[in-house]
Amino acid sequence: MMLKESAIIAVIIVAAIPLIGFLENVLVMGILRNVFGIISRSGGLFLFFVNRVTFAGVMIHELSHALFAFLTGAKVDKISLYHKEGDHLGYVQYRARGIWPLQCVQHSLSSCAPVVVGLLALAGIYSVITKITLPVWGLALLIYLFVSILVHMDMSTQDLKLYLKGVPFFLILSFVIVLICLSINPDGFYELIPVLPVTTGTGLVH
Repeated sequence: MMLKESAIIAVIIVAAIPLIGFLENVLVMGILRNVFGIISRSGGLFLFFVNRVTFAGVMIHELSHALFAFLTGAKVDKISLYHKEGDHLGYVQYRARGIWPLQCVQHSLSSCAPVVVGLLALAGIYSVITKITLPVWGLALLIYLFVSILVHMDMSTQDLKLYLKGVPFFLILSFVIVLICLSINPDGFYELIPVLPVTTGTGLVH
């Protein structure tokens, strides 16, 4: 029973991250397109807002890719915070290193970093805004950061490809971690917040 439960939870964890990024992108972008579509039917205002006004979100998106790649042992070769081409604004080029399981972790965590960092950042900003009295400029800055991060915390097509590339071992790793947590504290597992942290491969995340 514990093995089955661990497997189910591991699958949910691995599937939830890209799903959150996808749903966030569809919902937020859909709302923004409709709002700016009312103001300007050409779509130029929408693109200006996403590409320029919320640039802070682009920076956090790309730097989170680089941070997770670095922390998991990959070699970060290049960081571009703004490179408007196709469906992305910037990119991070890295080389996965080490044995295959480690490369899988590097690919998966590096590619989904904007979603993970975005969720943590949004939670932190919300907590500050609701619990601390801020001056007007401070509140405005945090709201700007909140919106900017929210707009850019999705996963690009290239991110998803790299995420799937690392899923096999990432799924096994999640299963083992969940199984250990359930074994240690089966009744209080859902109160725990585990921290989940290749021959050489190359990755390019947007």
